[in-house]
Amino acid sequence: MSETPKTPHEPLSAYYASEKEKPNYLKQLFDTSADQYDRILKYGFFGTGSAYRKRALARAGLQPGMRLLDVACGTGVVMEQAAKTVPLERIVGLDPSVGMLEAARRKFPEATFREGRAEKIPGEDNAFDFVSMGYALRHVETLDAAFREYFRVLKPGGKVLILEISRPHSRTGYLAVKLYMKYFLPALTLVLSRDRRAYGMMRYFWDSIEACASREDILRALERSGFQECRNDSELGIFSAFSGVKPRE
Repeated sequence: MSETPKTPHEPLSAYYASEKEKPNYLKQLFDTSADQYDRILKYGFFGTGSAYRKRALARAGLQPGMRLLDVACGTGVVMEQAAKTVPLERIVGLDPSVGMLEAARRKFPEATFREGRAEKIPGEDNAFDFVSMGYALRHVETLDAAFREYFRVLKPGGKVLILEISRPHSRTGYLAVKLYMKYFLPALTLVLSRDRRAYGMMRYFWDSIEACASREDILRALERSGFQECRNDSELGIFSAFSGVKPRE
């Protein structure tokens, strides 16, 4: 018997009332905070994210000559690291937020950008060699809907990489990460941006991380969607890199 498609987390009633309202809430959240996003990442994570993204892309098999789709590309932070391996002309960025897409276009005019969501990717089947998604899995409708689309648009032998922040297994680690991400990081964001919308975005980030599906659930959803060689590489017990390969015909 097949498993019921799993949502990344239950509706967060402090932010939106039902799952149906989630996409519009998120679109508005990211549209209004796009101009602050890069600065928050730079100072909030001490500039370490770029090196980690580059390592994760290489470990998952990104190679020169590949055509890459970066889902939920935001302002292009994953795209920036991917472009050190493949030219921007071979990268397509997808995001439902017009504000985020505008910020990414200003930085990377050579790339192609499309407005859309992970659950319904515009474009043909078997079009990409590599699909990436950076820290946005919590925002999709269901894991299965997104992963089926990744499988569809990948060529046989294509690879997927999903970066996400996971709850640490140890209680000490969990409490330390919660203290930083729920309280310190939103406060730092407010100081840097003087924008309560950006502050709200960072509060939402932790609440969605805390409620997010387990590592095991995410791997099972990848396998249900047809991916093979599924694995989770973790750093510091927090940063998860989920990867898989579409079977060759």
